Amino acid sequence: MSVIIYNSEVVGVKIIVCNDYNEISKTAADIVAGILKSKPKAVLGLATGSTPVGMYNELAEKNQNKEIDFKDVVTFNLDEYYPISSDNPQSYRYFMNKHLFNKININMENTHILNGMCKDTDIECYNFEKMIEKQGGIDLQILGIGQNGHIGFNEPDVTLNSRTHLTDLTENTIEANSRFFENVSEVPRQALTMGIATILSAKKIILLASGRNKCKAVKELMNSKISTDNPASMLKVHPDVTLICDKEAYSNNRIGVDIGGTEIKFGVLDDSDKLIYKTDIPTNTDSEDELINSIVKKCKEIIDCYYISGIGVGTPGIIKNGLVTAANIPFSNTDLGGKLEELLNLPVKTSNDANCAALAESKCGSGKNVNSMVMISLGTGIGGGLIIDNKIYEGCGKAGEIGHFVIDYDGKKCSCGTKGCWEQYASVSALLKNAEFAAKNNPDSYLAQLYMKKNKLNGIQFFDALKNNCSIAKEVFEDYLGYLSTGIESLINIFDPEMIVLAGGITNAGDDLLMPLIDRISAEIPIEISALKGDAGIVGAALLI
Repeated sequence: MSVIIYNSEVVGVKIIVCNDYNEISKTAADIVAGILKSKPKAVLGLATGSTPVGMYNELAEKNQNKEIDFKDVVTFNLDEYYPISSDNPQSYRYFMNKHLFNKININMENTHILNGMCKDTDIECYNFEKMIEKQGGIDLQILGIGQNGHIGFNEPDVTLNSRTHLTDLTENTIEANSRFFENVSEVPRQALTMGIATILSAKKIILLASGRNKCKAVKELMNSKISTDNPASMLKVHPDVTLICDKEAYSNNRIGVDIGGTEIKFGVLDDSDKLIYKTDIPTNTDSEDELINSIVKKCKEIIDCYYISGIGVGTPGIIKNGLVTAANIPFSNTDLGGKLEELLNLPVKTSNDANCAALAESKCGSGKNVNSMVMISLGTGIGGGLIIDNKIYEGCGKAGEIGHFVIDYDGKKCSCGTKGCWEQYASVSALLKNAEFAAKNNPDSYLAQLYMKKNKLNGIQFFDALKNNCSIAKEVFEDYLGYLSTGIESLINIFDPEMIVLAGGITNAGDDLLMPLIDRISAEIPIEISALKGDAGIVGAALLI
């Protein structure tokens, strides 16, 4: 069922959001049919391309069923390649005959398409304008929209007030249209097209947009100011424009899923990369199927409430060739993205959870003003995300496993099977393990008093002991800072990033952690705490889409 939206930011534009392409086609055909019923001698402006084909099929069916009559209808097509002959299968005359004119009872003499083989393009364009004028103007103009906002062959330019004219095609348009030709060299370099002024002279305009690749153009139409950089934005000055699009073209809302060991976080990121909704569920680790089904169920609930264009998933573990293997999550060579795509019928992309958090900080958080950064997530272990040239660096699937670079070749045994991994010394688990050991051996200390309350310590208690000048806590902290700073300096030497960003619950200590750590780092590089905190994972996952 389609939804009609009146967007106050788009003057004169009514937006009809449909579920899919078929609904777009039926909705547009119904509007055209309504005009033909009220005005049998209507003048239609028609467009080519893949988007209006479904509408043309619907109109042909209505004509064959005697619902509408085309015998007195006059048409003017939006554009034509130049040079190209009318019998060339890639010409727009050929296209219109194939997809509409040969299927309906229209008088071919009433169908006007610019001559792609004319000798004088100025005369051809002038006569075309005069023919439109003689018919009393266009009653309804059908338009598609290009990915860069072009309508017809009116590309972004310094001026967009022209009438029908000859124009040079941009390399982007030539490349985009090459799919209809044998190869890109066969695509004409010029075209004849109605100008923006001609299009805006139509009494009513329908703009069709389908698919996620049109989302950016539609978004700019709805939210941007009138600009020659986006030709479609000129439609805002017209008093009667209807945009008919599907959900994918209308919305770039994306779901971000952050899979954790105890909970799975879900969030919705809007067109502006703003987190507009979030929730969570317990992580079901009984089996791979149970875990995936729980994600699907929650995503479907969200999809019922928001227009969603795709889903990004951050997961612990290693992702190689799209297959996920994790230690504490029941994934073993699991095609997580493929399974979710099949069950949710939406595009799905996956990445390591630490990589997702790094991407979020790079795009929306502490690192948004730099091109390269290393994010260090301090928790049970140490996770990491590498951003190079504003992109996640994944290597062959294991890049960013910074917790497992070795700082003592004959040191503590790690769960990965190696000895002396950095996370055995600088993770929050390592800090609290050492703090508890010190508390047991120093029963008169303030740290021991906190420990004995529950025979365990957490980060809040540890920093409370520091604030109360507990000498034992200070000794443990100094030792911890030594290992943490050593690892960070090694990362700086290896990657030479513009910034280090720290994440994890321990960073809630703020300057109590950050300032003494910075004092130990000899390299002059910004070290900051995550701006997005616990939301970084879901934001970064959504940004994968």
